[in-house]
Amino acid sequence: MLSALLFGEPLNARSGQSVEVLGAELDRALRGVITLLGTEAGPSASYDQAALEWNRILQTPHDYQGIAARRAALLFALHTLPPVRRHYAQAEPELVNDLERRVLPAVVPAFLAGMAQRPEALVVLTSTLSSMWREPMGEEGAVPGAPPRQGKQGGPEQGEGARA
Repeated sequence: MLSALLFGEPLNARSGQSVEVLGAELDRALRGVITLLGTEAGPSASYDQAALEWNRILQTPHDYQGIAARRAALLFALHTLPPVRRHYAQAEPELVNDLERRVLPAVVPAFLAGMAQRPEALVVLTSTLSSMWREPMGEEGAVPGAPPRQGKQGGPEQGEGARA
């Protein structure tokens, strides 16, 4: 279940082996993403480099940092690869739709701008926006009651994402 992979099990459902089980499930998911990338991209230097980097994540231990890195990688895959979204949408369509339309477009660009150095921040922010911040964030145009956004020239914002 995607929600458990990304945000964990409820505290009352955890056991002593929960972290290892979670790590193994995330590893399985990321190996599937690597296979998908190979199918989508075909043999190339770009695929070889991507597979190398994804395999580096898989080599990290199943500890706090390693689980955060795996979760951030899965969030990135959900953001960029429609087949990954389709796969997880079979079981949790509402979560995948919310991540795709509202949450990930708001958080992944900043994560990448920071050179992907804080995977735990991406995971925590995604969790917070998915579970506690349910209000619109501009994905459908202007947010009701919000002041108009100003462009660089002082007028209403134009370009990508602007609504007429």
